[in-house]
Order: sequence, then structure tokens, then C-alpha cells
Amino acid sequence: MSPHVNPKHRALIFTLTILGCLFILFFGLRVFHAYKKFQGHPPMPPSPTGEVETDVEQIRDWMTIPFISRMYGVPEKILFDAIGISPEGNHKKSIEELDEEYFPEADGYIIERVKAAILAHQSPPMPAAPLTPVPPLTPDSPAVP
Repeated sequence: MSPHVNPKHRALIFTLTILGCLFILFFGLRVFHAYKKFQGHPPMPPSPTGEVETDVEQIRDWMTIPFISRMYGVPEKILFDAIGISPEGNHKKSIEELDEEYFPEADGYIIERVKAAILAHQSPPMPAAPLTPVPPLTPDSPAVP
């Protein structure tokens, strides 16, 4: 800075610089914490057709109960009842966090209970319609329009 800068201006520039650095530090730490919490796993995109997921093997321990509820079309109440935990205060906790808090001695207990509850709630798969036999085309067959 030039020596002709007003001391009030110097104090203002110094204050704004410190505030800017604090702002960057605050939001940088939030991004770091979010990355660490999800361990780099992006959320699964919704199905392009709008259908609910049916493969329970896609469930991961970083997911929350509300996320799984929307993804599989199963009410949250059914999932929370299946694991025996109150939904109050637990909506934002991942399966891993719930497992560590409520069942530290049984590794993977909640994810298995959630998978079982989803499978029990899903309707049985519809059997495929039997194939209609089509006679082979022969030279005497009429042409199909």
C-alpha cells in the first residue's frame, strides 16, 4: 500500500480481509465435513422412469432411513418399526450412525433389518405372461400387411 492511504481505510481493508478469510475457512470446513460424512459417495440418482428401486443390495450404510423410504417406496414408519428405533431425532442419521449408537455390538444389524422390512413390504413379483406361440412362416403363408 502506498504511504498516503488513510488509516481508516487501512483498518477497513484489514478488517474485510480477515472477515473474508474467516468466511472461506467456515465454508471450507463445512464442505470438508460433508465430504468426510458421505465418504465421497454421491447419492443414488432417482430412476429415470420414476419407478421405485427393488434390489435391496443397493442399500449402503451412508443412507438415511428417509432416503431409503423414498427410494424403495416403503413408509418410514415401517422401517423405523423394523429396527425398533424412534424416528424422533434420527431422521438425519445414516444407517452407520444409528448402528453405532443403538447396536454397537451387532455390526450391520440395522441394514439387515431394513433390507428384510423392505422385502416383506414389497409385493411379490408378477409372473411373466406365457409366450404366445407363433407358427413359423412358410412359403404358402399369407404375407403380413
